[in-house]
Parts: sequence; C-alpha cells; structure tokens
Amino acid sequence: MALQPIVTLDNVMKAYGTFTALHNINLEIGTGEFVTLLGPSGCGKTTTLRLIGGFETADKGRITLAGSDVTQEPPYRRDINTVFQDYALFPHMTVAENVGYGLTVRANRKPKDERVRRVGEALALVGLSDKADRMPQQLSGGQRQRVAMARALVRQPKVLLLDEPLSALDVKLREAMQVELKHLHQKLGITFLMVTHDQEEALVLSDRIAVMQGGRIAQIGSPSELYDRPASPYVADFIGAANLIACTFAGREGGLAKVKLPDGTLMSGIEVQPGQELKDGGKALIAIRPERMQAGPTPAGNSALSATVVNQLFHGGRFQIELRLDGIEAPIFVDIARNTVAADGNVPQPGNRMEFHVAPLDVLVYRAEDGA
Repeated sequence: MALQPIVTLDNVMKAYGTFTALHNINLEIGTGEFVTLLGPSGCGKTTTLRLIGGFETADKGRITLAGSDVTQEPPYRRDINTVFQDYALFPHMTVAENVGYGLTVRANRKPKDERVRRVGEALALVGLSDKADRMPQQLSGGQRQRVAMARALVRQPKVLLLDEPLSALDVKLREAMQVELKHLHQKLGITFLMVTHDQEEALVLSDRIAVMQGGRIAQIGSPSELYDRPASPYVADFIGAANLIACTFAGREGGLAKVKLPDGTLMSGIEVQPGQELKDGGKALIAIRPERMQAGPTPAGNSALSATVVNQLFHGGRFQIELRLDGIEAPIFVDIARNTVAADGNVPQPGNRMEFHVAPLDVLVYRAEDGA
C-alpha cells in the first residue's frame, strides 16, 4: 500500500458463543482512503466496523489507529466517529445542538466559542447553515443524514465510520447523496470506512472495496480490479452482474484455458484466474458480464454462442435479454444498449433464437467448487 496505514487489523477474531463472526481478519486502511466493507447480511462487515469503532471488543488480534494499539480502548478514547444507519438524532434538540453535542460531553468538552465556530463550520460543510435552528422532525431524510454527518465531523476525527448511511433514503435521493458524500471525502481528505450491502454504492464511492464472505475477506482491491478480475465466482456474482455457466475444463493451450459448454461449444484462449487448480475433464465455471456478450456477427477469435430468448426486460437506457443456453438450466443475461437497438429497430423477442459472441479476455474460468 502506497498510503501510510491509519487503521490496521492484525489477525482479529470475534465470536459470539459458538458462532465465529470474524476469522483472523487482516486489513490495512491508508490515510485519506475511502474503503468499503461489502457483503450480504451475516458476512462480518458490521462486526468489523464495530470493532474498529470500539463498540465491540476483539477476542483475538490487535487493532491499531495511527500506530497506537486501541484494541481494548472504549469509543470515546479513539479518534474515530460513526454515522449510524438510523442517524440517532436527539428529537428534543435543534440541528445545531445535535451537531454540537459531542463537544459538550466531558471526554471532549470544548469552550462555548469554539463549539459555536465548529458547529457552524460543520453545518456549512454539509450545506445546512440555514437549518441550524430546525428540529430533526422538520427535516427531510436527506437533511437528517447530513446532520448526522455534520455531528460526526464536528469532532474532526482521524477516521469516519459509515454504517450503511444511505440505506434509509429513496433511490433518487440516495444517488444524489452518493455524489455529495464523494465530494465531502475529497474536500476533507480524512479516512472514510463504510459498510454497505449495495454493490453499486460501493463501486461509485470507494477507493478500495473489501468483499466479505463468512467472516473472511474474499478479496480486496479497487472497484475496477474487483469488477474486471474477481478472484472467485462469489466475488464475480456480488460485484456487478455475472453469468456463471457450468462447463468442463478442456485443457490449456499456450497457457490459456479451453472449456466445453453443455451444448458442445468449445471456448478457447481464456485466462485462468490465480489459484485455480483445474484438471482436464473436470468441472469448472466460467463468468461473463452481461454487457460483454455481444449480438451480431462473430469477430475472429471470439466464441460464437446461440440461445433461446426467454424474456425481454426494459431498463431505460438498455434492454436486458434473458436467455436459455441448451443444456443449462440457469438463465443467462445479455445487455443491449438502447441506442444500438434503435439503429436496426429490432429487439430479440421471447421464443426466438439469439446469436451472440464473447471475446476470450471477457471470460473468466474457475474451479466449480468455488461457486458453491
């Protein structure tokens, strides 16, 4: 990592009775980074966030903040603040009082003049200077989210923890707040660590994403690394949409793989992902992004495929075509840009056969066991 680490988790483990929530997690977060912990419910992402924030105590391992061991320190002794999913605003306090509350408690009490100044700066930062005297119930959902953000930032923490901060907002507002959150991070330059199950949110906001599975980090990397080169079918399926197709490994040629689909189609020139031990004739899985499957004549070197159209789904700027490959029960999907369709006026209809192709570099191959 090029950046100086500000948060480090070293072999951190957490269990609740007989259930192990985290299995020896190792993670470094650089100063000024925006890192997201992404995964389904029960994968360990919120437990990791709570351990860093001091709301839970690790059973094993060490957590450091700016080089200091904080494993056993309570939240108020860590230079970290948290924006919670439900915002947790005090209904009997004004916006300004909510934002400044953390500066009035004994552990971090500031003189009145400084409190007023810092509250004003925090509200200006989130665009709510004119709402200082409002009560929380007089605000919209997006405004309450910004108050929670200002309250967390007023203490000027080294690290800001975000516990699914946008999940309570409707789609349109959530997208607008994603842009604001990105701008806020760039403006402040402090470290953001966010938890979410929303893959699109993670892709839009993050410098790096840690995809979690069963209390472990399945893969960590930049959004483009995880999207273009997922380390397993699990990551491929969780980061963006992916067609996972069962096949047979048919050997290698020049270091690149060949696979045979159930309908007999042979695909070659495929890059094998690191750590995949594939045996000739053994079961395998290939992963292909829907937008990488192209309709029309097949260029040299690409694999030609044919399938039956099951459904046509309209997504505004694109059509998503549901297909059934011969010999494969699970559906696959192809994305067709609407402006491409408009050029010839023809959209594949249910019941028709559709010819499409895919380039070898757009196909990833894995052991079938990794898809379980």
